[in-house]
Amino acid sequence: MAAQEMRQGSSEGDLSPVLAAVLALVIERPSYGYELGHRFDERFGELYPISQSRIYQLLDRLRTLGLAEEIPDDSERASLRQPRPHYRATAAGARRHRQWIAAAIQADPRREELLRRLLATSAHDARTMLQIVDSYERACLDDMAHRSTRSVHRSDDEPSERKRLRDVLISEERRLAHEGRLKFIAFARRHIQAEIDSRDDRG
Repeated sequence: MAAQEMRQGSSEGDLSPVLAAVLALVIERPSYGYELGHRFDERFGELYPISQSRIYQLLDRLRTLGLAEEIPDDSERASLRQPRPHYRATAAGARRHRQWIAAAIQADPRREELLRRLLATSAHDARTMLQIVDSYERACLDDMAHRSTRSVHRSDDEPSERKRLRDVLISEERRLAHEGRLKFIAFARRHIQAEIDSRDDRG
């Protein structure tokens, strides 16, 4: 299970990002479990790679919280095969999702980990700081390479202009975030290296 998926709220019933993602999909339109898994992978799989069985667990969680409910399969093919339960959001689910959207966006976990490691390092151990920054840079570059090579194909019935707007916004957020990280890395490396050089000169 991905670490991001495990990031839960502070009280019972708060939405984790992955639970909110499943809720968003059943708000868009009712779906049965397998279809939800497919839609989840297309929309959120890059951020939260989870299994189909985990989708059903999350649906059960939403039902337990009263945020989603099971409805009968009323499609034309339902009588020709074993009925597949569909899931839709309840009114409480729609309200909770709006509250989740409006809540403050949490800090980047990778950034938090970087800061924790830097704070745990002795102020006099510049070489260890440099290793931490180097490790952070490798992680950022690996992430950039992964995102640039992964092609995302969506087959749901959202209007194409809405998809395009969303994709443009996400792409620009990622670009600017990576640009900011790389600028910080260059800044940190300059200052740490200057400290190392200064101590070498004195020593």
